[in-house]
Amino acid sequence: MIEKSQKYKFSAFSYIGLLLGLLTVIVHILSQLICTNCFFGFYEKIIYPSIRVLYDYTVGYLPFPFVYVVFCFLIFLLYKSFQRFLRSEQTRLHKLKDLGLGFMNFIGWVVFLFYFTWGFNYYQPSIENQLGLPEITIDSADVVTELAEITLLLNEARDILSADTSRLEMNLNWVNLETEIRDRQEEMISTWGKPRKGRVRIRALKPKGLLLRFSTAGIYIPFAFEGHIDPGMNEIQWPFTMAHEMAHGYGYTDEGACNFIGLLTCMRSEVPEIRYSGLMGYWRYLFFDMRNRYPDVAKQTYDTLNVGVKNDLKAIRADLNRYPDIMPVVRDKIYDSYLKSHGVRSGLQSYNEITMQVLRWKKSKHAFNFRK
Repeated sequence: MIEKSQKYKFSAFSYIGLLLGLLTVIVHILSQLICTNCFFGFYEKIIYPSIRVLYDYTVGYLPFPFVYVVFCFLIFLLYKSFQRFLRSEQTRLHKLKDLGLGFMNFIGWVVFLFYFTWGFNYYQPSIENQLGLPEITIDSADVVTELAEITLLLNEARDILSADTSRLEMNLNWVNLETEIRDRQEEMISTWGKPRKGRVRIRALKPKGLLLRFSTAGIYIPFAFEGHIDPGMNEIQWPFTMAHEMAHGYGYTDEGACNFIGLLTCMRSEVPEIRYSGLMGYWRYLFFDMRNRYPDVAKQTYDTLNVGVKNDLKAIRADLNRYPDIMPVVRDKIYDSYLKSHGVRSGLQSYNEITMQVLRWKKSKHAFNFRK
């Protein structure tokens, strides 16, 4: 009787991931039925900040990305599970049953950890509602004007950095860059009343091209509690991408919102390289949107760019072309479906919402002048 009882306890513990996954589903259902805003308020103010503080001021000080540790741990678990499967003396049917339960247990852990460490932030209101951005009517003339203004600022920012019109070499110091972006972003979101406890880290994920081959410049991994960017892209893109991923770390889930926050973070900085990166990131979204709608206007705008900016754009494209996409269509469909299933109705198109958000923000009490 003692041996059977011990075996039962061990089995129950072995499948705790499955139980936690079910618990996560129940929390989802209850929050929808009872009070979504109440649940999110508790998660945003108590649970998520506690997780951030616990991680950021302990493991967050590691000199390397924690995702490497997570990856090695997963490989170890898979190895042990496969080894146990091979050595088992059970019948084939029982082996398959244990294998199926083991897989469900793993999925349960993934679901639980994803939502409790970050994913419940999807319940938050849109950035437009959070900031009370005014509803305005925007036509093509507004976008043309915005592109012209940002083009002027981009040219000015490039002139400040260097009179040399050849490809710009930034030579950024990672530690200083990360600290500056964090300070400016925390400073900004604190004025919005957003909890900002913690010390979000952004890591360079190697080898170079690992993310770019999946059409991704950066990624926030909830299980590792850190944002990551691909150092294979041009350094001009680093600050804007880092600010975007850092916004994810502070609890923002919508990709468009993180682009918007990334731009504002860069524009609050006094560091010329960071400001140029933010303007370049925003300009490219504006320009590509204009090129799709009004190619003649886009061409005229491109012709007004400084030679240095044009060479920087060519350098950005050349660096990205070093890492061709792997299955871009499949990747886009999967991620688009993921975003839509989590309440981002525009899916991948949310990345392009930055123009509308900036124009509405400029009419709000939160606006500040981009020109220093």
